[in-house]
Amino acid sequence: MIENMMKIKKGGPGRWIGLAEARAICFDKTPLIDKEEVHIIDCSGRVAFCDMTAIVNSPSVTASLKDGYAVHSSDVAAASRQNPIRLVLSGTSAAGDSGTGPLATGCSARILTGAPLPQVADAVVSQEFVNVQDGFALFTADADPGRNVLVEGADVRIGEIILRRGEIPTPGRIGLLAAAGVSTLPVYRMPRILLIATGDEIVEPGTPLKKGGLYASNLVTLASYSVSRGLHADMRIVSDSPEYLKQAITGANGPYDALCIIGGAWDGDRDFTMSTLDELGWEPYFRRVRMGPGKAVSFGRLGGKPAFSLPGGPPSNHIAFLQLVLPSLLHMGGHMPPYLPLVRATLTEEVSGQEDWTQFIHAKLSSEEGELKVTPLRSKSRLRDMADCDSLIEIPEGKTRIERASIIDVQRIV
Repeated sequence: MIENMMKIKKGGPGRWIGLAEARAICFDKTPLIDKEEVHIIDCSGRVAFCDMTAIVNSPSVTASLKDGYAVHSSDVAAASRQNPIRLVLSGTSAAGDSGTGPLATGCSARILTGAPLPQVADAVVSQEFVNVQDGFALFTADADPGRNVLVEGADVRIGEIILRRGEIPTPGRIGLLAAAGVSTLPVYRMPRILLIATGDEIVEPGTPLKKGGLYASNLVTLASYSVSRGLHADMRIVSDSPEYLKQAITGANGPYDALCIIGGAWDGDRDFTMSTLDELGWEPYFRRVRMGPGKAVSFGRLGGKPAFSLPGGPPSNHIAFLQLVLPSLLHMGGHMPPYLPLVRATLTEEVSGQEDWTQFIHAKLSSEEGELKVTPLRSKSRLRDMADCDSLIEIPEGKTRIERASIIDVQRIV
């Protein structure tokens, strides 16, 4: 098969290209999508469209970090258990109060956690070091200036950048946005992909299965990967008919941002995907990639939108989607590489591939005595390996094997 590959013309979309070139083409031809405004509670996992700055100071007042007593630090500088200092007890401040007037020298004020510090006071003594008797507070410990005090704007100040364009807010960052007065966030809209599975034998899960039929596991798998990354996926199943496929594809010119057709990608008697796309006037960028599994992946534009064609075999379908389609969709939604996180792991078994293409192997990660290890999955069931794997081993083009005990980069897929 490799000999035939090398005979294909060297220029144009019909040539076999390397995986790195295929990725570069996909990213170049899938521009960033438009934005939408979402409530901050819904922005987890989304990519910020622009810098976000604080609208308010947080805290909005200088406040106490503990339940205790607000003082002038100089009034209690000499306080100890052996030498308690007595101050007049003057007023109370609780969280949510608008504030109190100046605290006179020689006085203290009862203060609760989060309450505004009285004017001029500069410290809070924790309540366990204070005894209250007959309108006086006896202090058995000192407090340096600023003790147990959170200054106005200490967490965030008006105008400070809280989140930068291109960043994905963590739950903690979202909480900081809320503290800064931000209630909604402009984010990149997550793309909607139309997934079309072709084949007379393909049946929707939940319907009766006839002899020779197959439930649409490829379709469900790819949709699940999409949804798990925050994308929107719509699924359709069509029989091996150019007309039915054309009808399904026209939906991609509606509310969809990208199209992905599963099956019919080769040149068999009932493989109509390429000819149908050609008839519809798509602009192909490549039709084959030196990658295994997943060689028969194609990419182009149809109606101004990205369009992918994937082979129907489960491993080929799986790898082509994870290496090219999913990263392209995440790129459209503002995400930055790596689109599949990389981890370093020790290989438990030797793996081999073909020198002429990039080889991927389904694998499972494990931890032994604090060391991360990766084991290739080699069962006779393609679907079982896909179900059990949580990672992929990549053997780069030009390399035929990786020895056992090698420490390698592994793609995490779940």
